[in-house]
Amino acid sequence: MKRIAHLSAGLLLVALGIIMTPLPIPVGLLMILVGLSLLVSVIPALRHYLVKMRRHYPKTSARLRELSHRLPRFLQRLLTDTDPENPLNQISH
Repeated sequence: MKRIAHLSAGLLLVALGIIMTPLPIPVGLLMILVGLSLLVSVIPALRHYLVKMRRHYPKTSARLRELSHRLPRFLQRLLTDTDPENPLNQISH
């Protein structure tokens, strides 16, 4: 039941965030980030995609890592869960 609630809330927040992104106040971006933080725990493919994207852009990933201590806990967890330097996200060859 908790998984369904996280999935529903995450999808709703991402959808509303996309709709609200053009507004002058960046509420839409915040909604997208909150929605992604919920979805990453529910959809493993999304987590792997975000890890892959952060691997593809190492400078941006390093900058996010530097800034993470200034962000709210839910965003810190999102960045830690998708960090390519995290041992849990290492690809074994």
